[in-house]
Amino acid sequence: MNVLYIMDRCSVCAQAMNHLYLKEIDYKIVNILKETSARKDFKDLIGEVYTPSLVNEKEIWKGWVQTQSKAHV
Repeated sequence: MNVLYIMDRCSVCAQAMNHLYLKEIDYKIVNILKETSARKDFKDLIGEVYTPSLVNEKEIWKGWVQTQSKAHV
């Protein structure tokens, strides 16, 4: 399961959510400002608080760069 960690008013987070939606990639949203218990787990998992971050069983992607290429997620 893909988990996208976001914060309110984060324009880059909105870009990431839009990209995942357009690519029809399933994901769960965790807002680290609203789900305070998730904030500590998130920091323990990736070593810092950085949004957006996409986490799954295999990878952790920090940040988001919108490109024109046809790269995977």
